[in-house]
Amino acid sequence: MVNFDTAIKNMDTIDEQLDAATAKVNELTAQLAEANAALETAQAEKASLEVVNTELSDNLAASRDKLASMEANLREANAQIQQLKAEARTAEERAAEFYGTNAGHAVAVTAKGNDKTIPVAERFKAISSPEGQTQFIRSLSDAERAELFSNI
Repeated sequence: MVNFDTAIKNMDTIDEQLDAATAKVNELTAQLAEANAALETAQAEKASLEVVNTELSDNLAASRDKLASMEANLREANAQIQQLKAEARTAEERAAEFYGTNAGHAVAVTAKGNDKTIPVAERFKAISSPEGQTQFIRSLSDAERAELFSNI
């Protein structure tokens, strides 16, 4: 058998049940408010992170473009360096050919330092003053004078 006295003691009154339900509703409402606040904070952080992500993506793209440009400039500079090295070798080779073949050979010059390989007529024409021409003719040997007078 059921003991009604014990059942009545364990049973809450309707007011007590209502108060407990109201307290539970208030507690759940507070938890909901906290959850909504946390959600709003998370959404704000998400929006902020999306902006930062966009900026970083743009910076990455700009950096890649700049890197590609710099690599192109580097390749161009290396090509110019290689070309200059080749030209420098060519100039060195030409200088070696020019100076190397005549190195150790004395150049034929007159007592005044004039190059004997230049024809006498050209040396005479290069002198502009009559006094200089007279001195030049006097400095010539008989064979050189004959050559000069045959070409004038």
